[in-house]
Amino acid sequence: MKIDLPSLHGHGGIADVSKVAFPLVIASIGHGVNLFTDRVMLSNYSEAAMAAAFPSGLTSFTMSCIFLGIVGYAGVFVAQYTGAGQPKNVGKAVWQAIFLALIGGAVMALTTIRAKEIFSWYGHDPALQPMEVEYYQILSWCGFVPLVSAALSSFWSGRAKTRFIMIVNLLITLFNIPLNAMLIFGLQVSFGSWDITIPEMGIAGAAWGTTGAGSIGLAAYLIGFGTKSARREFGTWDNPFSWDIFKRLIRFGTPNGVQLVLDLATFNIFVVLLGKISVDILTASTVAMSAYSLAFNPMIGFGQAASILVGQGIGAKDTGFAERSVRSCRFLVICYSAVMMIIFIIFPEVIFRMFDLGSDKVRHLSRIMLIFTSGYLLFDAFNILYGNAVKGAGDTKFVMWVGIALGWLLYALPCTVAYFTFSSQWAIGYFGMEAAQNICVWTLWWICDIYIILLGGAFYLRYRHGKWKKMNVID
Repeated sequence: MKIDLPSLHGHGGIADVSKVAFPLVIASIGHGVNLFTDRVMLSNYSEAAMAAAFPSGLTSFTMSCIFLGIVGYAGVFVAQYTGAGQPKNVGKAVWQAIFLALIGGAVMALTTIRAKEIFSWYGHDPALQPMEVEYYQILSWCGFVPLVSAALSSFWSGRAKTRFIMIVNLLITLFNIPLNAMLIFGLQVSFGSWDITIPEMGIAGAAWGTTGAGSIGLAAYLIGFGTKSARREFGTWDNPFSWDIFKRLIRFGTPNGVQLVLDLATFNIFVVLLGKISVDILTASTVAMSAYSLAFNPMIGFGQAASILVGQGIGAKDTGFAERSVRSCRFLVICYSAVMMIIFIIFPEVIFRMFDLGSDKVRHLSRIMLIFTSGYLLFDAFNILYGNAVKGAGDTKFVMWVGIALGWLLYALPCTVAYFTFSSQWAIGYFGMEAAQNICVWTLWWICDIYIILLGGAFYLRYRHGKWKKMNVID
């Protein structure tokens, strides 16, 4: 692999890219902190609630991903229109994303009708299933909140005005933590003769707290999008519907959404299969993946920055700037990944202290799982970075087809075969129950590592091929 070192200064250098990337990274960290603290609070409420929240929240997110992928791709349109000097089309591109987000919210609400059947099919412990259904239904009824927020945020992300996104996400985090604490554990406050009682809601409180904080962020985006300066410069309230941009957003965004939903679906299969092995393994996986979210979410920020800057470079017909920006993002993401790998491998107790893990077995399993996540962390960073870089130019179909092929042939299918092989009566009789479970869980984790390593390599090679330099999504 040829390593092109980035320059510190200059157009597309580390300093220039950092101005765009770091606010997105901090915003992503805020989202990761929200997920992490929610899991920590639920673990202190009950391990069962924490275990139920992970597959349930992941299922809700997976259901929304087809629309989230299309809506989020509006940022590429905004970036290319900005680079091409067409500000009036910026507002129109955001509006098409808003319309699609509202449609997606309605579809999400309809999926709650079959929530009981979905989680019954998963086959998790019967004690977990009512909590999984309740958590999923609340998140999905309010699914329009994150979708519309994603649409509106593209107005700032595509123009590389990422500080506002950082501020809004920090605002969400500021409200998310106290709201979740109050609604999960309950609260009683006295003001003189007035007594205010918030009942203990458990896992439902976590869902309502997350939705409430997200709604505050949505309100902030709406206010910013409707300001006088935004209306004057970008026409954010002028002729909002554009059939031409709507069609092109669906055309280029749909492969992005399909890739995202199928990618999450394969990961969801991985989590569901782990949960079917035992509650302890599902709990340990929840701890490990909650910790991994602290590494994964900031990498999404670097990937978004790469997509934005490549989009602006394509719109301005300056691929040199796009390449310099990607090199700078790569340098930053490698440094960050190295720090997180050290924490996961050498200092995992820093993370475990935040969870109320009463079981030594769960702690031991979580430690091994963190080592597995460290094994693929850098390749996951390349997956995010180079996948977003080529999508910023419009190369969404390649990312979709490679994601589908590798995700299902080298991840979901092998995981399913491994689970049914090592949970069979033959395996239990031959190895014994405990040994068969151990072989099953670590086989699944090895498959996960190999899949992500290959995926990161595939997107890197596609970027190096350079076909993205001849693409664009706007007129």
